[in-house]
Amino acid sequence: MNLREVAIAKNCGFRTKSISIPEWRCEVFVREPLHLDFARYIKTVESINENKKTSDREQDELKIKAEAELFASIYVDENGDPVFDKNNDIDDLVKNYGPIHTRIVNKSIDLIGLSEKPFEEAEKK
Repeated sequence: MNLREVAIAKNCGFRTKSISIPEWRCEVFVREPLHLDFARYIKTVESINENKKTSDREQDELKIKAEAELFASIYVDENGDPVFDKNNDIDDLVKNYGPIHTRIVNKSIDLIGLSEKPFEEAEKK
């Protein structure tokens, strides 16, 4: 085994998972979010929540867009290649975004292995 090749192999840095989506009558593939994408999503949602100048509806739309951008980064084909182009597909994705998309994002986030109390658990180790 060539350790260099293992470390630089396509998608070697991501856990992936196939998920059955009965409503779509298919199996889809997700990878765990890149920490930068996940952090950007969290910061965006926090910023939206703190902005008291926007209406609830506008905040909801911004949150959907933020989650759709995260979705686009974790939704991959069976080869691990991104299905969406973040620059061109987000508007279409936002228009049709629903609870199934959120469930898929949540499955991807589960791959990170976050816990309810990550700091407390880290201190125990």
